Amino acid sequence: MIRRDVLTNHPGGDPWDGRPEARIELEPADHEEPTWEVRGPRRRRFDRRSRTILGLAAVAAMLANAGAAWAYWRLTQPDPAAAPQPVTIEMVLRGRNDLGQVMRPGDNGNLLVTVTNDRNVPIRITSIGIGPGNVVADPEHRDAGCTAPRVRVARTYYPVSWEVAKNTVGAFTLPRALSMEHGTAKACVGADFTVPLRARGTER
Repeated sequence: MIRRDVLTNHPGGDPWDGRPEARIELEPADHEEPTWEVRGPRRRRFDRRSRTILGLAAVAAMLANAGAAWAYWRLTQPDPAAAPQPVTIEMVLRGRNDLGQVMRPGDNGNLLVTVTNDRNVPIRITSIGIGPGNVVADPEHRDAGCTAPRVRVARTYYPVSWEVAKNTVGAFTLPRALSMEHGTAKACVGADFTVPLRARGTER
């Protein structure tokens, strides 16, 4: 508000030409400090570099957690059991020459092999080789003088893949696997020879 005091003389004796003194006085409400709106703190914005760093840190944390989980699983889970190995079998067999071929000194003939599987599982024969013992002629030719036939298996062993079902007898042929050496007695010609063999394989 404005107050106007009328004074005729200045307190120091200096007249103001008869003009009243004017002064301005404000109401307390007019000169109080203004009230400012109180605002909360402004959120800080991250630049691209900061966002990239934070993103990489998050990815690294995820990978670390995943690695820890995998390591824990590896430590707590037992290794899978290995598949059982097939059972190896070995058999002593008796082969014979093909009666449809008359063997003479210097000739080769087929070897017939019979495999008896008395197991309750199928088997596979993987090789046939020379077994213990000697080749023997049938009794009639032995009596005729074929006591030491010079009949041999041509090779030490033959790789084969013969399947024999359980409780079954399988018959197989090895072509030209027998040989009759020169100098064999004439009494051995046309004989039925028993040939010792050894078979190896596995249960199926």
